[in-house]
Amino acid sequence: MGAYTLGEIASRIGGHVRGDAGRPVSGIKPLDQAGPDDLSFVANVRYRRAAAASLAAGLIAGDEEVAPGRNLILVEQPYAALAVAMGLFHQPERPAAGISPQAVFGEGTTLGKDVAIGPFVVAGRDCRIGDRVTLRPGVVLGDDVQIGEDSVLHPGVVVYRGSILGARVIVHASSVIGSDGFGYAEAASGRVKIPQVGNVVVGDDVEIGASVTIDRATFGSTVVGRGTKIDNLVQIAHNVTIGEESVLVAQSGIAGSTRLGRAVILAGQAGVAGHLEIGDRSVVGAKSAALQDLPAGSFVVGHPAVDHREWKRSQAALRRLPDLVRAVARLETKKGRGASRRRRGPA
Repeated sequence: MGAYTLGEIASRIGGHVRGDAGRPVSGIKPLDQAGPDDLSFVANVRYRRAAAASLAAGLIAGDEEVAPGRNLILVEQPYAALAVAMGLFHQPERPAAGISPQAVFGEGTTLGKDVAIGPFVVAGRDCRIGDRVTLRPGVVLGDDVQIGEDSVLHPGVVVYRGSILGARVIVHASSVIGSDGFGYAEAASGRVKIPQVGNVVVGDDVEIGASVTIDRATFGSTVVGRGTKIDNLVQIAHNVTIGEESVLVAQSGIAGSTRLGRAVILAGQAGVAGHLEIGDRSVVGAKSAALQDLPAGSFVVGHPAVDHREWKRSQAALRRLPDLVRAVARLETKKGRGASRRRRGPA
């Protein structure tokens, strides 16, 4: 980790400096922790007050009005610029190449150049492990598993037989890829397990969080498209296809044989029922349940999920429900009194 001037950082992240371009910084920290030698960032006007109070030497920002009088690196996309800037100060950890004597490899397994294999890694027969792959301690690979170059599997990851992971894939601790799909048939003797004989195929540049489970297909492949990002504790069932550049947030789940298009977003705890088609660029809101096909560009919320505008109108009406109940009660009381007077007749 070295020091850079604000001008040097701006040139790396595609921004320009408003203020002292020669000001040096040696680190990057949040607004409330940054000191006079640090860079920080502000991506939302709600943090205007925190930006004004920060001791940071400079701020990455998208709007010069968010912090008047401060040294700013102005960019179009602050979060994306932050990711690049962080790479200047925090190089990704990479263990030295080498193979632990406590690792075990089955017959026919091949290893690429400069791999880093930790202790208690177990790989089955005929696996292919690409160049510069890192397998952290306790990783288990079944037979015929393929791991593409520069991929990293963190401790305790299990990849079942026949699964294929592309290049630069990251899988975090305790995730399971390729376990049997949840398939049973009803029979006179009870539930009969349907053999799950497919596999899982994960594209290049996918990141899979901790404790994620991706089931193998009954036939064919469960597919996770290139560039998809999966948060922790996500469940992907058998024969699901996820399009490229999709995002699955924590505790979301997809039932069997559903197809997600390109750049689909499932927010936290969202669920998608089985055998559905979710169109490109669709968004399923947090805690929502998509129970029918969605056309491209949909944004749905609720249980069952409906268009977000319809859901907002429903929620607005729901907040008025107590007033409506009281109004109806008053009308019923008034109606009851009128009926009573009519029965008594004129005085």
